[in-house]
Amino acid sequence: MKIQSNVNGVDQTLPSSNVNRSESRGRPVLPASDAGRDSDDVRIDPRASLLAAAETSLQEVPTIDIKRVEEIKRAITEGRFQIDSARVADQLLGSARELLMTRSA
Repeated sequence: MKIQSNVNGVDQTLPSSNVNRSESRGRPVLPASDAGRDSDDVRIDPRASLLAAAETSLQEVPTIDIKRVEEIKRAITEGRFQIDSARVADQLLGSARELLMTRSA
């Protein structure tokens, strides 16, 4: 089944995905007017409010620590920034191991 809409002469045909899923499960597709007849209760999982709170908190956290970036820039300019190649190699190997473990699981 397709849903067709004609806006300003442009045909915007979209597939209706829930028809196939419902029919494949053996349940009939109900018209929108029949959808809420089984129950008038709407329940939201308590975890949804936790998720919303977490999303709000994350929006307040900057993605880049500007102070840290400025500190590193200043250290590079002043010639006191040093790279510990052994530490970089260890962390790179650790990341590679972690990636390999997740792919084999």
